[in-house]
Amino acid sequence: MRLVRMDRDEIIKKLRELRGGDLLYEDGRILSSVSTKPPGISVEAFEIFSDTNALDTHVFKGVKRMEDEVIQWFGSVLHNPGVAGYITTGGTEANIMALYVAREMNPEKREIIVPESAHYSIERAASLMDLRVSWVPLDEDFRADLSAVEARINRDTLAVIATAGTSALGVIDPIKEMSELCGDVFFHVDAAFGGFVIPFLDRPHEFDFRLSGVDSITIDPHKMGMAPIPAGSIFFRDMSYLEALKIKPTYLPFSTYTLSGSRSGGSIAAVWAVINYLGIEGYRRIIRECMRNTEILCGELKKISEVRILVEPEINFVAITVEDVERVWDTLRGRGWDILLDERSGSMRIVVMPHVTEDSIKDFVRDLREIV
Repeated sequence: MRLVRMDRDEIIKKLRELRGGDLLYEDGRILSSVSTKPPGISVEAFEIFSDTNALDTHVFKGVKRMEDEVIQWFGSVLHNPGVAGYITTGGTEANIMALYVAREMNPEKREIIVPESAHYSIERAASLMDLRVSWVPLDEDFRADLSAVEARINRDTLAVIATAGTSALGVIDPIKEMSELCGDVFFHVDAAFGGFVIPFLDRPHEFDFRLSGVDSITIDPHKMGMAPIPAGSIFFRDMSYLEALKIKPTYLPFSTYTLSGSRSGGSIAAVWAVINYLGIEGYRRIIRECMRNTEILCGELKKISEVRILVEPEINFVAITVEDVERVWDTLRGRGWDILLDERSGSMRIVVMPHVTEDSIKDFVRDLREIV
């Protein structure tokens, strides 16, 4: 199709037509997504600051102030008032940034130890920086095998990676135990999804800067933080980590350390707005509701003898497997359910986001029961 000039009404009409062909979060049938519909106030905040560039701190001082306040907020959540970091485009940039810092701090080391369940962005980062990946197998609960991690750490180990909420199954690696194995080795925790879930659970796991071995953490506000896309974040134990990347362009009146140059002030404003709007108690309420619905889903699934829950959920992820899983998956999609199939484990992944209600859970289970 060749683009033609249209007036405003034609453009809006066409946009609504294009959007009308997609599923909507509020329908409750999107079970695959790790994002959800953001609160209106965060979208409004994005629009107010949509023309600002977070790089130009000398021009847009309000953006810098908001980002500093967001970092301070995360410092309290992650048990480290001295935390340093910034808002990224997402988890991929954040994970690349973590390994970039690790490499600049230890340029003579080239190997990273990575569980097989890690996000693909880790492999991408290794390729970009010519790092060798030492893959770690998973244990029977689909977590990083501790004995394998310990066996692989050597003098050339640049970094060890753990995940707090894996992309396929939502499991949490044994982060505390892994941090104790690392010693002086750089230890990065990819909590892109779990970072906005685990701190607000009634019984949270240890995954953050309370563990002395943790050097950096990835968290995506545009996932369970409910901010609009794009909004990731990367955090380091202190500012000394970012000093390794500081650069002073001749045409700017300041030094910079971010991986990307221009950054959307709108994204920062949106994150600032949503965390101030919801607050700690708001996130606790949302996570409790998601976990309650996760328990309801598991309870209903356990009534179907043909269905097996692959691993008991720790967060709002449920992975299920059945006989002839590809047929069942395809039939569910044909009935309007957006659900993902993980090829490695042969399981279907359901993410119980805030838009997944008790009613939609019951509708899904009814269809699943009929199909199997």
